[in-house]
Parts: sequence; C-alpha cells; structure tokens
Amino acid sequence: MVTTAAAFASSPVTESLITAAESDRIDALPLPLLERQRLRLLAHSLRSLQAAAGRCAGALPTEAELEQWACSQPQLAADAGFRSLLIKQLQAAGSQLEQLAISQRPPLSPLELSLELLLAAAPRQNPAEPLQHQRGLDDPPPND
Repeated sequence: MVTTAAAFASSPVTESLITAAESDRIDALPLPLLERQRLRLLAHSLRSLQAAAGRCAGALPTEAELEQWACSQPQLAADAGFRSLLIKQLQAAGSQLEQLAISQRPPLSPLELSLELLLAAAPRQNPAEPLQHQRGLDDPPPND
C-alpha cells in the first residue's frame, strides 16, 4: 500500500490526501461519474482516517482523535459546525471501510485497506450493458 506522509504526520493537511495518479486511476474506471466520485470520496476518507489515527493499520480513530485531528487543520479549526459534520461523515465512511475490511480474506483492519482494495471492491459495469446516461445541466429533470 502506498502511504502518504500525511498518514504519519501531525502537520496540517493542505493538499489532497490522494495523489494525482490515484485520482487518475479512479477516473479511468469504466464506471458512471457518480460511482467514481463515491470511490474518490471513500479513498480520501480512508487517508483522512489514517492521518487522524497516525497509523495505517488497526482500528479506526476514536471520535476524540478525529476531533483533535480536525482541530489541527487550519481550514477546519474555526468552524465547529463543519468540523462536526465532517467527523460524522468520516465515521460513516469508516463504517463502510470496516465492512469492506472484514470481507477480505484474511480479514483486515479498516486502516489497512488500500486504494487497490477499494477499486477491486467497486461495482463493475457489465460490458453488455451500455453506460448509464449522465444527466447534464441542460437535461430535463426525470419524470417521477
């Protein structure tokens, strides 16, 4: 697994925790845009959780560890409301990561997951089925 310095550093995160190459790998997947964005968010959440925990193995960070990490980020320190929402979102992503980790053989801890495992777990588009149309800004709303 490729780890970033941010996963081990206590310094503020000022750049994305996923690399441009990792982002390009996600973009290259033959998946609808929404699914690729979900994977990018999950990958970023994994790296954020690793950074908050200060490790790339073991259990997810506690709420107190997430709060401490978030408070050390200059862009989050002054906005308690957003910080709280971000922590809840990271905890929700952590639950997804835990489920994926325990489904591995042998089971892993959530922080041991890698981008490769996230990509391998992504739903695959059936080659016989056309890619779903992605609604554009000019498309009419769907009829419900």
